[in-house]
Amino acid sequence: MIDTILDPQIWLVLVAVVHAVVGVILPTEWEDDTNKLVSGWFLLTTVTMLGTAFLLEGEAMARMAVVIAGPVWVWFVIICAQGLEWNLGKTQMTMNWKDNAPPLVLWGILALSGLLGSGWV
Repeated sequence: MIDTILDPQIWLVLVAVVHAVVGVILPTEWEDDTNKLVSGWFLLTTVTMLGTAFLLEGEAMARMAVVIAGPVWVWFVIICAQGLEWNLGKTQMTMNWKDNAPPLVLWGILALSGLLGSGWV
């Protein structure tokens, strides 16, 4: 049962879809060129996750899940701890724990599922 819940392929696809739709496509102001540039760059992560989920298997897929999600999770922890502010177009956002709990959980579970399936632990 736990192997199914922590299957890296499931989490790669889930995080890729949530990242693309909720994290990039919906909040982007598509009239703004800077938003388009940044969003396009962010969507490359989605392509990488889907490629990993469907083109690799076993330990290779799990290790790539760690390589993709681990640094993202660490970066979220760092920027939330520092309370960094950023603006894209007219929108200014302060990185905090409350607003970033969902991505922290998703990226963390993806990294954990990859670590557990990697053969490294």
